[in-house]
Amino acid sequence: MRLRTLAATAVLALGLTGPATAQTTLDAAGLRALAVSEMARGNLAQAETMARALLAHDPRDATALTLAAEGAVARGDWAGAQELARRAHARVEGPARFRMARIMAFALAKQGRFTQAQFWLRRAEPDAPDPHAATGLARDYRMVASQNPLSFRLGLNVAPSSNVNSGSRARTLTLPGLPFEFELSGDARALSGLAVTGSVELGYDLPPLPTGPVRLDFRAMGRTYRLSDSARAQAPEARGWDFAQAVLGFGANHRLLRGGAPPIDISAELARTWYGGEPYLDTLRLGASRGVALDAGRRLELSLGLERVERRDITADWWMPSVGAVLRQRVGDDRLDLTARLRDLRSDRPDTGHESVALGADYSFGQSFGPARLGLGVEGEWRDYDASRYAMGGREDRSLRLDARIGLPDLGRYGFYPEVGLSAERVWSQVDLFDEETLTLDLGLRSAF
Repeated sequence: MRLRTLAATAVLALGLTGPATAQTTLDAAGLRALAVSEMARGNLAQAETMARALLAHDPRDATALTLAAEGAVARGDWAGAQELARRAHARVEGPARFRMARIMAFALAKQGRFTQAQFWLRRAEPDAPDPHAATGLARDYRMVASQNPLSFRLGLNVAPSSNVNSGSRARTLTLPGLPFEFELSGDARALSGLAVTGSVELGYDLPPLPTGPVRLDFRAMGRTYRLSDSARAQAPEARGWDFAQAVLGFGANHRLLRGGAPPIDISAELARTWYGGEPYLDTLRLGASRGVALDAGRRLELSLGLERVERRDITADWWMPSVGAVLRQRVGDDRLDLTARLRDLRSDRPDTGHESVALGADYSFGQSFGPARLGLGVEGEWRDYDASRYAMGGREDRSLRLDARIGLPDLGRYGFYPEVGLSAERVWSQVDLFDEETLTLDLGLRSAF
């Protein structure tokens, strides 16, 4: 009886008469059908009035909740739309669930709650009805992210590796002037195991200065290891925690705008690194970078860096100036990055101070190969050390690293998809202790947005 009264009131208030009126006063199904019909004809106000009559009878009516949410959006009632869409989202499925998550995100963004809006856009992704809807969702996510002063990036990687401790591939070591060899301890040689890494990066845009925008940055990273059975047999006293690493960093970035000239990014960061649970390094990094568009599809990025490092486990410190360049080239739908880096680590400690040159190339395929997106990389580095405890007249190291990446977007969820990485690195050194060979399989997540 209460529903019939509410339905009759809703219909009369809208000025609807005739056979439909008699029908809609009979039951909830009739009123619901009429409300859907009014919504389909674009009569949002009428549909919302009927939906609210249904909700007065049953606050969990899924169809009424979706119709009322649409009506609240049309009226610009963002708080109301948010609440109605949230309740409807838990009671509908498929495209309707996708639509309610989109309304929830839209209402939150209209209220300036951009981080929560990004969260709901990710929640919408599993219910996207087709690729076109998924593409629109990614576009909306980027738009909301561009308005959000808070940016964030989460990382999680699991990586089986043949060398988690950067140990030597050699079993013995020869010291200068001595006629015999020393056998390396088990934990000085390469230990295999599993590396688990978690990371978070946050950025917050401050009110801009007259010279350009300013952003504060925070990053945290933790990595621990589980040694394999063979590694524990080789080094019975070693534990994965002995090689665990953690980093906390705080920094700031200022984009210097100078008329029509390309902007210059100026950055500074203070960071501390822990190794095996103990403070290991304190670092101050200063940098400047500038990107220049050369022509269509080609961009050059130049960078200068200066790093101050203090070892916490021993009395040692050094400066490390560096210069780098990246040439980004579009090749059809693909992208090629060519990199070069020069570095001069200035320290009087043996096996620490060195000069290095690194050259690399990375190729990302724009077209998918079946369900997979592929990327390949290679980097070579040359290091010349001024002095070494293990060789007369210093030492020279050469390294080569090969990388392959396989992304699987079709297996994605909430805007993240798995990526499998395979890397192989070989270091050739004049000193056997620093000869290394590492093969790593990396399992991680990437953002599709």
